[in-house]
Amino acid sequence: MRPLDKGACPKVGTANKVVTEYGKWRRDLIDRIGYYCAYCNMPLSHQLQVEHVVAKVPVAGASAGGMLDWDNMLLACGPCNNAKGNTPSNGTLHYLPESHNTHLPFRTITHPVHTKAAIIDTAHGLTASQLQKATDTISLLGLDQYDPRDKIVDLRWMKRNAAIQIAQHQYKLYQLAQGNPNFNAVTAATYIVSAAHACGFFSIWYDVFANEPEVMRQLTNNSIIPGTATLCFDSANGYKPIGRNPTVVDPI
Repeated sequence: MRPLDKGACPKVGTANKVVTEYGKWRRDLIDRIGYYCAYCNMPLSHQLQVEHVVAKVPVAGASAGGMLDWDNMLLACGPCNNAKGNTPSNGTLHYLPESHNTHLPFRTITHPVHTKAAIIDTAHGLTASQLQKATDTISLLGLDQYDPRDKIVDLRWMKRNAAIQIAQHQYKLYQLAQGNPNFNAVTAATYIVSAAHACGFFSIWYDVFANEPEVMRQLTNNSIIPGTATLCFDSANGYKPIGRNPTVVDPI
């Protein structure tokens, strides 16, 4: 998952914007984080769902999230939103894109049985508590699901696999371009980020281009792909991902 900045509430004049139905935040959320699911980072078209981070109608015994509150809104795809449902979620129980560097606790892998499916697994090197939290997040959002039905609904595994192929192809082209005497890293990175912008699934691109600082700089450039929490990438060290919460027990 891509870590997201906590965006300030949009203004109308000098006052915070107020809405009468939460769907009216949709355009503002697109402006803030782009047209991607906040959780799986799949590009969205006509299925942009305004999702309550803390469920507006929670399970019995859980606290309800704000029905119309800007701070409780993100965009989600149908599969992530439906998997999450009204299950309690917060930064203590799960790794969430506005609270953590959600690139760090996860990795993209090929499904162990269905080789044309790419799913999300836990990253290597996590502590026991981090592993549990990452596992619970994957379960919360169904990020390890594969939908084999003829009436397929969940395309995340399929599009995630396609994103891997595209990113790897772009990397090969980038390597070839570096051998050209007229190679310009900024121009080449711009082309790559244009492909990433259309493709989504940004953690895949961060992994593929982890050792290419110029590409990483532009992948995390909010003027190109809006909403990325830039504090989660170390500009002094090739834009390597870093923990978002270094002063607490769980640094991710």
